[in-house]
Amino acid sequence: MTTIWGDFRYAFRQLRKSPDFALTAVLTLALGIGVNAAVFTVFNQVLLRTMPVQKPGELVMLEEQSKYETGGLNSYGGDNPLYFAYPAYQTLRDGDRTLRGLAAAAVQPASIVTAKDADQNMMQLVSGNYFSVMGLSPVLGRLLIPADDVYHAANPVAVLSADYWRSRFGGDPSILNQAIRVNGVATTVVGVVPHTGLMDDNRAAIFLPITMQPQLDIGHGDQLGNALDRWLNIIGRLSPGVARAQAEEELNTLWWNWRRDTLNLQSHHIGDKTDWLKTHLFLTNGSRGISLYSKHLGSPIRALQAMALVVLLIACANVANLLLVKAAGKHADLALRAALGANRRRIFQQVLAEGTLLGAAGAVAGLGIGWLSLKLLLKFVPDVSSLHDLLSSSMDWHAITFCALAGIVTSVLFSLAPALVSMRVELLRALHGQTGAVSAKGSWLRNLFVTGEIALSLALLVAATVFSWTLYQLRNVDPGFGADHVLTFQVDSSALGKSGPQVENDYESIRNAALRQPGARSVVYARGGLITGDESGRNITVAGYETRDNDPSPDFNWVSSGFFSTMQIPLLAGREFSGQDTAALQKVAIVDEAFVKHYFDGDVRKALRGQFAFGAGNDVRPDIQIVGVIPTIRAISLEEPPPVPFIYLPYAQVFAAGGHYSRSRPATFFIRTSGDPGQFASMMRTIVHDVDRNLPVTGVETMREHLDNAISQTRLMSMLTLSMGGLALTLAAVGLYGVLSFAVAQRTREIGIRIAMGADKGNISGLVLRHVGGLAAVGLAMGSALAWVAVRLLRQNGGLQPAPVGLQLLAGLVLVVVILAAGYLPARRATSVDPMEALRAE
Repeated sequence: MTTIWGDFRYAFRQLRKSPDFALTAVLTLALGIGVNAAVFTVFNQVLLRTMPVQKPGELVMLEEQSKYETGGLNSYGGDNPLYFAYPAYQTLRDGDRTLRGLAAAAVQPASIVTAKDADQNMMQLVSGNYFSVMGLSPVLGRLLIPADDVYHAANPVAVLSADYWRSRFGGDPSILNQAIRVNGVATTVVGVVPHTGLMDDNRAAIFLPITMQPQLDIGHGDQLGNALDRWLNIIGRLSPGVARAQAEEELNTLWWNWRRDTLNLQSHHIGDKTDWLKTHLFLTNGSRGISLYSKHLGSPIRALQAMALVVLLIACANVANLLLVKAAGKHADLALRAALGANRRRIFQQVLAEGTLLGAAGAVAGLGIGWLSLKLLLKFVPDVSSLHDLLSSSMDWHAITFCALAGIVTSVLFSLAPALVSMRVELLRALHGQTGAVSAKGSWLRNLFVTGEIALSLALLVAATVFSWTLYQLRNVDPGFGADHVLTFQVDSSALGKSGPQVENDYESIRNAALRQPGARSVVYARGGLITGDESGRNITVAGYETRDNDPSPDFNWVSSGFFSTMQIPLLAGREFSGQDTAALQKVAIVDEAFVKHYFDGDVRKALRGQFAFGAGNDVRPDIQIVGVIPTIRAISLEEPPPVPFIYLPYAQVFAAGGHYSRSRPATFFIRTSGDPGQFASMMRTIVHDVDRNLPVTGVETMREHLDNAISQTRLMSMLTLSMGGLALTLAAVGLYGVLSFAVAQRTREIGIRIAMGADKGNISGLVLRHVGGLAAVGLAMGSALAWVAVRLLRQNGGLQPAPVGLQLLAGLVLVVVILAAGYLPARRATSVDPMEALRAE
């Protein structure tokens, strides 16, 4: 240990004597480690972080695998196999003996009204044992217990999440025992919990007993007794000493028996009875709950982490080159040590100590750069995005550990080659000052590092062009409607428990009041917004069309009269909805070209005479008349339009649709203005609150802002990949410049002789540039192969399309220009060598 400590002290003195070298090496490493620290923090927070509950590794989520699916599905995220009916949960909860508890939860939208104001947020309905299964303790008050969660006799109490309590109520402890209204139902706040629910995307602000569902979930009625209505998630905790396979076997026995009993009771609603019983339950890892961001952002973030590691490799190669040059410069010193009796292990150890010090300093500086990078990154995440709430600029112990390990591993990696070269000391040559011959031993390593940097830089630049091209396409896509001069916002009067006529009266009052404002040209509303990512597919029966197994389930939306003209969506045929299309008259619909193409072979005139109905089976009678056809627009997302047909129905006829659609009637308003729509934002809040002060207003933004937010994740990824590509390009240029400068310095005598024998500046600069060309050719060839692989992986896992060949070639051209610029100064320096000075120095 004394020897090692002495090596570190000696290494520190050596670095202090070469401050330029030390600063360059540490800054290079800090950039590589800092970028990785920032990206790893995002990677950890989105893809790895477990729920802040007691022993999250013991939690398991229930997932079903079945050939048969029936009944309704009410999902706010996650795959369909994660959803179950409430009677199924009761059977599994009451019969299981292998788990410490089995809890149920369901996420729903909520209008939360206090004595001061109203707010639209998310609630999570939970079973009475939910908090005990999760192992949570209250921050304030108490949590829900089984006595609060009684079937059809629930206690109307609520628990707030700590985040919501602080942001909405300022952390005021007097919130306890206060009355608030949730979706029009009076409830009492009994506690605060440090938890935001099972879903990272739909984070819950408030928790209520799951048996309050019939009163709170206005949109779906009473789901507690429906065995075919899947709407809740089930999570459990393994008992000590119980293996997951054992618990799975026990639950599957209960599950199959329940399916058999349900088949006997609901056989008239179940088609293929054999497939109904072909089912199996799996227990999956529940430590992270339901991670929606992992599903949607997993591939891009993994790609980003891979790119960050590539930048770190380039930084390592640069520092390794610097150490190789430094080792060649102190070869005489090492030879003297060897002559005095130092063995190869001691020489290796001294060089390794120097690299370790650089790695440690780079890791510490990298933490600071990572923290700054993370804060800058968060500025590009929209405040309206739930991703903004999920991410934090604080770097936890995971990120700090990552930086420490990165510093140790990289210091070993970039110190290994210089240390091995330093061990090969030729005493006679080194002591006679023949450094050129000695340094040649490390030249192939330096060249290898530079070509590797060029290859990796090209791969990163091509990847950046893929993300940038995707962003460019999304920014310039024509959604099929006019987005300029439009303000949009959402309200939901039905969530306050109002009747249908009251809801309709509220919306029309808002519409008429908005129309009276100067600059408002037209005002319309729809049940669902545009470019929200939400889909509402249902199967249909079309008169005269023979239903097939692979028929799509068309998406649909209810819109008010004047919707298409206000949103500048042209009619191809037929008419638009009018105020005469009410629930008392003939049910009508407007369909898009995709609908006409699938069900009427593209014949528009035939479609205008056609009828359809929602649902399938012999009892369904088509009674909805098609009165208009519009082009297929991007109603769901800005990606390529899906092949699924789209149906538009009059908002006034939503009651005629039946089911939960007649009870849940949210509205997204669209106001087309003659001037800047942003000036109407505060005005609309006033108008809505004049109609009903308890109506929360959400999502107030211009349509252009809405479209920008829809592509915010792609924009963020594009910015990050471009930044990494630029950083890699800079590091590669610095590395190439360093190698060429050292090569010129080592060949000073040779260059002096060539000039003395008549070589002109063109010959000398060509000597250096040929070296540059050779390195660039090999690096670009390797980089092209890596870029091809990177593009294929991005297409397969990231859903991105490759950029045009010309754009990818432009990325390569930029790299070539930078390489030539890096080689220019060493080439110019070579032409200025004084032959007499060079020969006298040797």
